Amino acid sequence: MKHISLLNEFREELTSLSREIETSSSMGHFDINKVCEDLVCGLFRELFGLAQLRNLNNEEKQNFPGIDLADDQARIAIQVTSTPNLGKIKDSITTFLRYKFNDKYDRLIVFILTKKQGSYSQSAIDQSTQEAFLFDVIRDVMDYTDLAAKAANVSPQILTKAVSILRSYTRGCDEGLSDEDFDPPTGVFEEISANLVELYFPATLYVADLIPEALETSNGRRARNQRKQIRKFLTEMSISVPSDYEINGGKLITFHDLENRHNPYEKLIDEGTVTPLNPKDFCSINVDHERIFKSLLRFVLQQKLYKHRVLWQHLEWIFIFLPMKDNHDTRKENWTGLKRSTRTVFERKYKINEPRKVLSTKHFAFSADFLILDSKWYLSITPDWFFSYGDNYSRSGFSDKLLSGLKRLERNRSVFDQFRFLSSWLSTLDSEDIFSLNEKSEPTLSFGGGVSFPNSPKLNENQWESLKSDDIDEFETSTQSIFDLP
Repeated sequence: MKHISLLNEFREELTSLSREIETSSSMGHFDINKVCEDLVCGLFRELFGLAQLRNLNNEEKQNFPGIDLADDQARIAIQVTSTPNLGKIKDSITTFLRYKFNDKYDRLIVFILTKKQGSYSQSAIDQSTQEAFLFDVIRDVMDYTDLAAKAANVSPQILTKAVSILRSYTRGCDEGLSDEDFDPPTGVFEEISANLVELYFPATLYVADLIPEALETSNGRRARNQRKQIRKFLTEMSISVPSDYEINGGKLITFHDLENRHNPYEKLIDEGTVTPLNPKDFCSINVDHERIFKSLLRFVLQQKLYKHRVLWQHLEWIFIFLPMKDNHDTRKENWTGLKRSTRTVFERKYKINEPRKVLSTKHFAFSADFLILDSKWYLSITPDWFFSYGDNYSRSGFSDKLLSGLKRLERNRSVFDQFRFLSSWLSTLDSEDIFSLNEKSEPTLSFGGGVSFPNSPKLNENQWESLKSDDIDEFETSTQSIFDLP
């Protein structure tokens, strides 16, 4: 059926565009974000019936504060961004209220051009809205998956218009014109680097039924949040297990060999229910199984990096570098690019007049996602920064302001340099673990080299900000100077 073909095309084009935006953003190339404002505007008009939706930045000829799109009749405003973290959403809400847009618009939607996080803290959002208007993190934070879900429920006529709009942006052809009406590309290509590194994991996945009592709450009912219930059960039974496992449908899923009688989960699983699987076969069952497998990969990555003093900040969905010991004020990491270099990844600053009081605590950070391209797995890395306070490294209330100033200093080269550092650092972790006397032999992830595309269309470099240095290892990240500020 043509309707199914249109749905498939719409979903695939959106997914591809989202990945392209994520790669461009990680390299500091944000021009594509501005182009996509008009695309998002067109898609929302058709799919959500917002006939009066317009791009404020086009009309005002400037970067409109806090919102990008608006429909005055429907009283809906939309912020379009490629930054998916909670801090960005809170910052959008703060700006929305500062300019009193809540007097004109009843609803604010934050549309993520890349991919939104798995969850956001509603309580943190409620603190930002100050009861001035309602912002529901489930309803009002959207990404391409929400557009795809909406497209599946509109009429064929509306879907056809939405696909036509999407084609005009992703394929470079205007509505009403066929591909044959355009000249083919000139054939000038260059090699570009993506924010991807090769990802490897154990060849066998193990699935087993959990014992019934591990899933029952105190009133004898089966818990809805099964992973949380398992943690509670383990605490009550004084059992310690590795955290690199996933729970779904009453089953435990892990790379640990559950057929081994002395596996760490032996007291949790039903004997005789263990099934070894090929990860590829598990992921190919359906999209839910692929999602579960990616969740397992994230838990494995969290455990691996925690051993190297890199903490998963679940509220922000980023990894942050910690000091090697809690009382250390600085952490530096060596890495090798074209030559050996050093990067500061953590620094605690103290007040000049009160040297015992902390002024700021800054962490190098990054978000990570898992992608399958041509049947191969990759880790997508987006460099970031994090400011914290307290012994638990909670997010600082000044984080948005500090991040905003810091990112204004970053250039294309500095962001790429940050990615190169992370790629190099990750690749050295396996050798460090092998030679660690205290390291047990456990199934884990390993990382290969970065990914480049040799036959990409050549970009016009005059449209990008010029680089300050030809030697990328000599050019230490401009934001690095922030560490030296008083």
